[in-house]
Amino acid sequence: MPNHSLLIHKTDLYQVRQQESPNDELGEGEVLFKVDKYALTTNNITYAVSGFKLKYWDFFPVEEPWGIVPVWGYGEVVASRHSAIATGERCYGYFPMSSYLKVEPGKVNVYGFSDIAAHRAGLASIYNYYSRIAADPSFTKEIEDYFPIIKPLFATSFLIYYFLKEEAFFGAEQIAITSASSKTGLALAFMLKQNQALDHKKVIGLTSAANVEFVQSTGYYDQVITYETYAEKMPQVASVIVDFAGKTALLHEMASYLSDHLKHIALIGLTDWKSTTTLKGIPKAAFFFAPTHIQNKYKEWGPEKTNLMLNTALVKFITAIKQLIEIEFIEDLATLGDRYLEMLDGKVDPQKGYIVQVKEK
Repeated sequence: MPNHSLLIHKTDLYQVRQQESPNDELGEGEVLFKVDKYALTTNNITYAVSGFKLKYWDFFPVEEPWGIVPVWGYGEVVASRHSAIATGERCYGYFPMSSYLKVEPGKVNVYGFSDIAAHRAGLASIYNYYSRIAADPSFTKEIEDYFPIIKPLFATSFLIYYFLKEEAFFGAEQIAITSASSKTGLALAFMLKQNQALDHKKVIGLTSAANVEFVQSTGYYDQVITYETYAEKMPQVASVIVDFAGKTALLHEMASYLSDHLKHIALIGLTDWKSTTTLKGIPKAAFFFAPTHIQNKYKEWGPEKTNLMLNTALVKFITAIKQLIEIEFIEDLATLGDRYLEMLDGKVDPQKGYIVQVKEK
């Protein structure tokens, strides 16, 4: 059973190739997953672009100069030399764009386990954890394909919302969200709209002209503005910008436009990763790294409360958004490579969600 992977050149993200390799024999205490299916989203582009800086290339190492982009999805245990993990069990977690993954489970409980393989030591712990599907009350067959598309993006927005709330929204009257059509942008707008009666914050979405109608149709934004018209339509009042787009030139311009009304810029996304301007020098801007914030929440609220709140909000969002998203299945690595390159070029249809389930030949 050879392992088929999609490899990306680490320093030239447009170079893509397929690799076939043998699976190593399992050692004592190890488990082999058959990667069942996973999501392809703009989140994966961020992983590739930030691969060196945030160590995303380190999770599933291959021969240099190639790397594997991590994805969120499902795996089925097809071989096990661990007494607490049986073959046939399904887990949700961080997988490679491959057909198999070998892991070395650490402490195992009813909810899941972490991979303690040596090469993953020191990496963000949230990415090393595999949840047992049977013990996850938020998982249902009805949302199975939406779960890996939405959950990682929603988790980021959930954490941003509570970060802003704890900071009293930096005294802002309005929250402006760039890349408003993105699923992460929609998730944050959903959270803000759900709590608007308590927070009293206006929610503004910035998007391209082509996506205005779709963004308005969600009902999550109080005002939708194109990138070209923000200076005409965006009120000059106390504002926070949550940036999912990485349009650095735009952020410099908006900071100048808002002047003293700008209270904070949260930098999250790298959709416009080819921008020729730099993030340095943007006033009141700070990078938001979700794994750090989830660890802080685990310490503050405890893992059980944090996961309960997150999953409750997640299911509400999936229920609300699934009717607006059409699932498209990708069944081979060649098509996966094509879709990856389209996303790399920013060609993303906000009304589609991609699930990769490569069929064995």
